[in-house]
Amino acid sequence: MTTLRQRELNAIERELARRGGRVTRQRRAIVAQFAHMRRYVTPQALHESLATRYPAIGLATIYRTLELLEQIGAATRAPGQHGEHAYLFCPTAHHHHAVCIKCGEVDDVPCGSVERFARTVARRMRFRLTQHRLEVYGFCQRCS
Repeated sequence: MTTLRQRELNAIERELARRGGRVTRQRRAIVAQFAHMRRYVTPQALHESLATRYPAIGLATIYRTLELLEQIGAATRAPGQHGEHAYLFCPTAHHHHAVCIKCGEVDDVPCGSVERFARTVARRMRFRLTQHRLEVYGFCQRCS
């Protein structure tokens, strides 16, 4: 795991603690595994990926942890199959996503030009912009 990713995980743990969330060994394992997965993942799939190494982690703990991560900006949620939401680990700095439609891998995209576009749209439409989100879809280098 890169130093940058470790710093991000440490910052997330501090923010969880600051908001009153306990930073238990189980929660650390959930966050580390979730950060390692570079695709949208359902709570059930995350639970299955943790089951062999951490059999005591319950599905409810995973749901609560993902909800907390979403609240602090370290996860984004999207509708999944069969009505279950899927979550993606996100750096807390603002960014966008490139999603591979074949393998599901997600890469972070720098957002300088998107920010200018969003401000232009807001100005031209006299719209008070509070947030925006952009995902582009296509094939990653491996799947092309």
